[in-house]
Formats: sequence, structure tokens, C-alpha cells
Amino acid sequence: MSISLKQSLSLAKKKFFRAPQWELKMAARIFIGFLTLYFLLVFLGLGIGLFFIIRKVFPEADPISVVNQWLIYFFALDFLFRYFLQNPPVSDVKSLLIQPITKAQIIRRVMLRSLTSFFNFIPLIILLPFCIVVSKENGTTLSLWIWFIGILTLSGVNNFLVFLFNKNKRVAIGTISFIAGGYLLETYLEVPILSFFNQAFDLLYTQPLGLGIPLAVFILMWYLTEKFLKAQLYLDKGLSKKKERIIGSKLHFLDAWGPTGVLLKNDIRLIIRNIRARQVVMMGFLFLFYGLIFFTQDIYNDNPTILIFAGIFITGGFMISFGQFVPAWDSEYYSFLMGQNLPYIEYLKSKLYLLMFSVVVCTILSFPYLYFGKKTMLIIVAAGVFNFGFGSLINLFSGAYNVTPIKLNVKAKAFENTQGFNLTQMLFALPKLVLPVVVFYIPNLFFGFYAGVIGLFIAGVLGFLFKNQLLTQIEKTYQSKKYETLAAFNKNNI
Repeated sequence: MSISLKQSLSLAKKKFFRAPQWELKMAARIFIGFLTLYFLLVFLGLGIGLFFIIRKVFPEADPISVVNQWLIYFFALDFLFRYFLQNPPVSDVKSLLIQPITKAQIIRRVMLRSLTSFFNFIPLIILLPFCIVVSKENGTTLSLWIWFIGILTLSGVNNFLVFLFNKNKRVAIGTISFIAGGYLLETYLEVPILSFFNQAFDLLYTQPLGLGIPLAVFILMWYLTEKFLKAQLYLDKGLSKKKERIIGSKLHFLDAWGPTGVLLKNDIRLIIRNIRARQVVMMGFLFLFYGLIFFTQDIYNDNPTILIFAGIFITGGFMISFGQFVPAWDSEYYSFLMGQNLPYIEYLKSKLYLLMFSVVVCTILSFPYLYFGKKTMLIIVAAGVFNFGFGSLINLFSGAYNVTPIKLNVKAKAFENTQGFNLTQMLFALPKLVLPVVVFYIPNLFFGFYAGVIGLFIAGVLGFLFKNQLLTQIEKTYQSKKYETLAAFNKNNI
């Protein structure tokens, strides 16, 4: 018996429609579909206009050589985005092991489906119109299209690298460190590290036989990925546990907080011990640098409303990333928690205090932005106050509608969705981001910048003063959806 690509897609379809709250997931998929279409159109426009942009900025340079200078950065970003967002396209792969289907067939279908990832279409959408325009303006050459095929092949190599280094944080950190270190060494010490890759891409363009190198690397990566996945594809994979040093076992200072402190200790241990939670912390840390995109551009300085977005992400990166998965972080033992003699309000308080504490930490860490001026720092602090008093409550409320579980014990499993980004929660991200902008924009429109800042401060302070009353209303929402959440979590744990 063999499994065709059509059957594999059919399995994925059945899994989707049999999942809890598939209607909400369908709405989220439609939203993401429009978002994907938008970005594809943006990339298409970039591909069409890239030649003319290069000709205007570098009139004497070969456009392919200019693009080659930036390809190493593109592939590094491509790998990092895949690392965090791309999931193996698998639908109950392990259940197929008890069917008369060979492992080779299962793995081959998984690898072929992975090539249809959105990330593999980005270089195609950008470079195909770019090469067409170059051919029209400068004349068609065989080397141009060989270069095009070579770049697409290297994108496929990135696709399989994610399989091999799935969840290996050292690789992600190493990629960032290599690019940043290479850029600094080349800029300030004139050590040609990244230039080596530029020359390699130029060689691919000038020497048609150079196409053999990326093709050989692609074949090698296919073989290594196939071998790696075959070694992972066993029913009992992950049942054996290795001994690890227990960290975060103390934290006695939280005992004074009673039941809330006990639950806070559980969350802190989760963050310390679990790679999925640590990835969220890393994302929160990376959001601290989000302001560099805006505060370094003069075009945004005249529109402080846009800068509020930066302030919200800088001070609330962890809050947004972690808060959207409440109570999914506890999905594997949620039934146990709900069976304890523990008021639900204490459970919610522990999550709220963790989110509020993260906002304080991020706001303190953002003080280097004072370099861009007092006005910039005032925006960040105002956004921090809003997130502390009101934004944390909004994030906690949105978690009541999240019944998609998170599997915490899948660090080394190649066939599990360990990235776990919940598309449904992206719909709830809109009010989280739009509300503070509205709170700032209305007073700013009528009374000026400082009135908008005061509006954010007042909203944050009011949220903090009335947090107990608001938390009581949030508790009612969680209680009303308690059994629906339990059923969804238990269904996924069967």
C-alpha cells in the first residue's frame, strides 16, 4: 500500500475539520490567507521594481551583483523565520506507522509537502519578475537564469535545514551571531567574512557550471533530512527520559503569596525548563529592538501615533507572546488544576502578575532608547504604563478563547508541531494593538502630543486601580468556557 499526495492532503483536511473550534480556526485561516496574499503582492511589486531601484541608486553597477551583496542576509533571515514559524507538514504521521505503508513513502511525502511552504515562494515571487525585467532591459542571458535556479535551490536547502536543526536554539543564536559579527568585522576591521558569500553568488552568476554546487548541496540535504526523519519515525520515540538536573526547584520567596505564589512558581519553572516557553522569552527580548525600526527613521518622527506601536511591542513583547497562550500553557495538566481546591481567581492572578512583572522588566530594559530623546522615552514609558495596567488584562481576557493546547514535551520530536503559533489568537491581536493607538490618537488629535501620552497613562492607571473588578469579570468568562476548554484539551491529550 502506498500513500499519495492527494491522500496526505485529505488526512490534513480531516484533522483540521475534526479539531475543536475549527470554525474559529477557519476564520483565522481566511484572515491569514488575505495577509499572505497581501505580502505576496508586496513581494511581487518589489520584484518588478527592484531593477529600477538598483539602477537609480547604483547606475553603474550590475544589478545581479548588487543583489548578491544582500543574499547572505536574506538567507539568514529566511532561516530564522523558518526556524520560528515553519512547521513540518504532518498529519498524524505516527498513526500511519501501523498501516502497510513504508517509512520511506511517508517521509518522502512530508518532504515534498514542505517544499510548498510559503517561505519557498518568497524568492520565486521576487526573483522571477526581477529576472524578467533584467532580461528585457539588459538582454536575456543563460547565466541569469542559471543564477535564478541556483538561488531557488539554495532556498530549498534552507527548507531542509529547519528539519535538521528544529528547536536547536544554539543554531538560531549562532546564525544571528555570525551575521552580526561578520557585519561588524567587515565594516570596522575590514575582515572579508560576508564578502566570501558575495563572491560565491557572483561565481554562480558568471560560471554556469557553478550551478552544480547548489544542486549537489540540495541533494545532500535531501539525503541527510530523509535519514534524520527516518531515525525519528518510531512509535516509542520520546518515551525514554534522560536524567536532567532540576532547576528552578527553590523559589521559596514566592511562598508568602499563598496559592498565587505556588502557581507563579509553576510558571517560572515552565519558562526555565521548557524550550517552547524560552522561545517566547527570546521573542520578548527581540521585541526590545523593535523600536530601532521606527525611532531611527525621520519619516516616523512626525507621526507619533505610529510610534505607539513600537512602544507597545517594546514594553509588551513577552506579555503579548506569553499571554495569548493562557491557559494553553497548562493544557497537559489543566484537568488536574481544575480538580484542585483552588479558586479560579488565584489562577488568573498568577498569570496577571507574571504579565505585569514582564512589562516592568521590559520598560526598564528599554531605557537606552533615551538616546533618541526624551519624547521617544516618554512614548515608551506611557505604552509601558498602559500595558501594565490595562494591556495585561486584555491579554488575559483573550486567553479565555484559546482552546488550542500546547505540547510541552516535544522538544526533540521531528514530527510534532512544536512551534505552536495559534492562528486564532492573531485575530485577538488586533484589539490589543489598535486600542492603545485609539487611546493616544483621540486626545492627540484635539489637544496635542502630551494629551495623548496622558491618555495612555490614565488608561493604564485606571486599569490597575480597577484590576480586581475587571479580573472578576474575566474570571466569569473563563468559568463560562471552563468545560469547553477542558473538553478541547482532553480531546487533544487522548
